[in-house]
Amino acid sequence: MPSKTSLVLAVAATLALTTPLSAESSMVGIWFSPFQPDEPNVMSLIEFNADGTFREEFRKCADGDFVGYQTESGTWSVAGEVEHIRASEINGTPAVAEADYKIVMLTDSERRIRMDPQGYEFVGHRVLKFDFPECPNGA
Repeated sequence: MPSKTSLVLAVAATLALTTPLSAESSMVGIWFSPFQPDEPNVMSLIEFNADGTFREEFRKCADGDFVGYQTESGTWSVAGEVEHIRASEINGTPAVAEADYKIVMLTDSERRIRMDPQGYEFVGHRVLKFDFPECPNGA
């Protein structure tokens, strides 16, 4: 029979695995989104760096081929439950584009953010490298 200490440690470990991490500690890394709710057939990869910078790429697919491509880079921050993105370059050209997203859920493996007032919810999954999958056929 397990000791009380073993049982407490097992419960604590289980809670640690299922409890969302703080926004600032778990944002750093690479996140893949297989779709964008406001643009059909668009995938994205975003890398949040610990120094507050980011880079993001978007790829649009049609009939199994990449037909569109865009890059953005700039800075990111989190205040409370709000993720703020400020792009300073789009496709390598200086630009200014800013957006705020409500952090709906943030765990070590999944990031859900919502753009209001439109209500678009973006879902990303943590990946180990900045690499797009092939375009799906027929999309």
